[in-house]
Amino acid sequence: THAGVLKLSQSTIELLFRFFPYSIDVLKPETSLIYGEAPVILECGSRKNAIVTIFGNTGHESGNIVGFGAEQVILVRDDYARKEILEYVGKQALVLTILECKGLEFQDVLLYNFFGTSPLQNRWRVIYEYMNEQDMLEHTESKSFPSFNDSKYNILCSELKQLYVAITRTRQRLWICENTEDYCRPMFDYWKKKCLVQFKELDDSLAQAMKVASSPEEWKSRGKKLYYQNNFEMATTCFERAGDSYWEKKSKAAGLRATANRLHDLNPEDANAVLREAAEIFESIGMAESAAQCFSDLGDYERA
Repeated sequence: THAGVLKLSQSTIELLFRFFPYSIDVLKPETSLIYGEAPVILECGSRKNAIVTIFGNTGHESGNIVGFGAEQVILVRDDYARKEILEYVGKQALVLTILECKGLEFQDVLLYNFFGTSPLQNRWRVIYEYMNEQDMLEHTESKSFPSFNDSKYNILCSELKQLYVAITRTRQRLWICENTEDYCRPMFDYWKKKCLVQFKELDDSLAQAMKVASSPEEWKSRGKKLYYQNNFEMATTCFERAGDSYWEKKSKAAGLRATANRLHDLNPEDANAVLREAAEIFESIGMAESAAQCFSDLGDYERA
């Protein structure tokens, strides 16, 4: 990871030390000799949907895909946000939640709408208190800001930790994009004052420059990493992009089996239908043992 990204991640650690000194261990700041582009805040005007600007509105159209590559990811806060983004991007990009991406690294990360979906909302303004203490605010800017107290701001701790995880997933380029300016301004001001970010207007030529194609081998490699983390939906997309139908089916069936397990207590009928589909796919690719296990769980001992 290059210096630009490390400095940005360090700035979130700095805030954790200030507001929650007992929540993290004191470590020497990481340094890097690799020079890299400063993280980019994408500005895209309030009327434009950034995801549509980058990927077009091709959601579920097939054909020649020119989207993100296997070493690129869109990071979002939760499953709800992920489903929303997938409506637009379809199979053009990997979309993971911050929780799902722990332990994974990518060349490029687009962190989308982290602040806009934050439960802290306008309480991010407490950052100005720290900026004031550090003489980072001009007299002309003396903003009214709230004072920190533990009970009102305890959620800030987990928010900063999530932000840290998101930032440190990238080795090369980091883009941060918000679809509203309501809640991101305090952190953007903080980063701007520390000269840690650059602001760029998101236009078609930048959108084009963001995309990096991947080879089938790279897609397969990424697919396996996601598969072994039990992220079967995104793994299946990778294997499809790799053109590897065996792994695509294997991953799809594993995903169906996991869905069936989740549905088991809520809706046994649906769970059985999904499990049967998984069994059929396992059988079709010669994974007899997995198929037999599914049929056995369905009580279909003859097929098993």
